[in-house]
Amino acid sequence: MTVSKSNAKVGMIVTVKATEDMQAPFKGRIEKVYENAALLTITDYDASDELNVKALHDKIVVSLKQLKKVS
Repeated sequence: MTVSKSNAKVGMIVTVKATEDMQAPFKGRIEKVYENAALLTITDYDASDELNVKALHDKIVVSLKQLKKVS
């Protein structure tokens, strides 16, 4: 299920495909919802992205279009 502004909720766990900051898909928890994006805390990621996650301090802003709700 894709996520939109109307159904994005703080605390929701989502999956995200690779982004320009992350080389592999990852999971995160929504911390804040913006107009077209969400601030995520990265909770589960590929080992190849460990340095990226540290550089991002476990946070990333991602377009709502890229989010899929974990069932």
